[in-house]
Amino acid sequence: MIFSIDGGGTKTHLGVFDLKGHMQYEAFSTGCNHQTLGVDTYKKVISELIFRACQELHKTLKDITYIHLGISGADLQSDFDRLNQATKDIVGDIPFYIENDAWLIMRSGLNKMYGAVAICGTGTNSAAVNKEGKKAILRSLGFTLGIYGGGLDIARESLHYAFRAEELTYKKTKLMDLIPGILGVSRMEDVVPLFYPKVLVDRHQLAKITELTFDLAKQGDEVSIEIIERVGMFLGLQTAGVIKQVGSQHESIPVVIGGRVLESGSNHLINNMTHYLKQEIPHAYIVNTIYPPMVGGYLRALDYLGIIQDDEIEHNLEETRIKR
Repeated sequence: MIFSIDGGGTKTHLGVFDLKGHMQYEAFSTGCNHQTLGVDTYKKVISELIFRACQELHKTLKDITYIHLGISGADLQSDFDRLNQATKDIVGDIPFYIENDAWLIMRSGLNKMYGAVAICGTGTNSAAVNKEGKKAILRSLGFTLGIYGGGLDIARESLHYAFRAEELTYKKTKLMDLIPGILGVSRMEDVVPLFYPKVLVDRHQLAKITELTFDLAKQGDEVSIEIIERVGMFLGLQTAGVIKQVGSQHESIPVVIGGRVLESGSNHLINNMTHYLKQEIPHAYIVNTIYPPMVGGYLRALDYLGIIQDDEIEHNLEETRIKR
């Protein structure tokens, strides 16, 4: 059995496969990002998923051939040290490999490891690998350390400009009228105590503000369009940057787009991202994911095991995708 785990900030997705692409088991749990939720939460979520899968399949840990984990928050060597030790505490000597979840999303849209990926979900990241296998990935450690452009950033900007509209320091926007209702209050003035002196709003409420911003952009709200197009610009430039780092800026290179926000299909976001990407990487072209990132993790497992992604495996994975 091959276990594939896609661990994000809000959701963790596990799949169990055989070597021929048949998915034997699937389960979901809450997020497991150790940077935001702690390593104890990571261990709890991962261990419960693995042991529940073994129980449901009437197997033991010894029946597992390999575990591949794509984890958000796996950025610096200190992260990998912490995550590797935590995972070893769970699975012992079972072979496993941890990498940033960006590589799972990339592999879920390509049949080999060559190209780039641009991610916009709760957070954002970009990564690239050239034909010789040289990799580059962003640190993805927040605005101060050089990253910007996830769903939470959109929500924060939307709040910022809603307050500015209320105080007449920027353009009028419907964000000012509709954000209070999402947060269960009547006016922007009533939103203040939800963020100061202590933040009382969770990520799910912020995600609703992000969704609102996209809806208003479709309706022509000027400020919402500005926010989303600005995020698109940063996504394009950061993805161009990782492609330059691996020396593939003059090649025809596929760029997989992934993450809940990018997959929403917003023209304002994707068109602006593509515009700025192609200014720097003229022959880049956009590719949509074929499978969920968890399945990309299974394909990464095959890569590490030296198993070729042949027609039989693709057929079986496609059958699974259609049935889901």
